[in-house]
Amino acid sequence: MTRGKKKTTFLLYVVILLTIIVGYNYWSFQCGYCTLSSLLSFSEPALILIVCNLIGLAVLLRVKFRNRKRLQRHHCRCGSFLRDGWLFCPTCGEGRRA
Repeated sequence: MTRGKKKTTFLLYVVILLTIIVGYNYWSFQCGYCTLSSLLSFSEPALILIVCNLIGLAVLLRVKFRNRKRLQRHHCRCGSFLRDGWLFCPTCGEGRRA
């Protein structure tokens, strides 16, 4: 995924999250559960949603980082695949990363 796509995906994620929170608060306001002063504040379900999303994001980043490290050990910077016993890249001759 390119850097521009990552940025667009992240912005879309943030917009969707904020839309859900504002939508829930608007629904609460229409049903009489909150007042106009508390309309833009984070309610308990909104905080739970934010915390769950942050936990999910942390798990996703952990898995992604772990997979990237594993793939870096098996690939050279030039992109060639390195087998387990090889110490140097057969394409460019660069030493294996630790």
